[in-house]
Amino acid sequence: MSYSTVCDYVLARRPQIEAEVAEGRRHLTGMVPQVHLPGEEAEVDFADVWVRLAGEVVKCHLFTLRMSYSGKAVHRVYASQAQESFMEGHVEAFNVLGGVPTRHIRYDCEDVGVPPRVVVWPAIRLALVP
Repeated sequence: MSYSTVCDYVLARRPQIEAEVAEGRRHLTGMVPQVHLPGEEAEVDFADVWVRLAGEVVKCHLFTLRMSYSGKAVHRVYASQAQESFMEGHVEAFNVLGGVPTRHIRYDCEDVGVPPRVVVWPAIRLALVP
């Protein structure tokens, strides 16, 4: 689940919780701990970003690959979310990070019609990392 998905949910849910508290209903505080080993997992997502290009505001797409353990992220802005942008974003991120996650990469790309998924990259890892 992407950060933006959680933010959207919290934005919608917070007023509901405040109304329930005002009515006297109690809520439990909770969390789901996440454990990630260094270099093992990453998340990828695209987000809309507006940039001023030659004096004109243009909608572009921000590719983000974020390492789950450290939170270190690589961002690239593209004109589209085409396959070329998707693959180039990965190659750029792997070069900046100095390698490929050893376990898997999670994808949250529902906005482009792709269901969330986990992909294991052994063949890609061999092809992209010298």
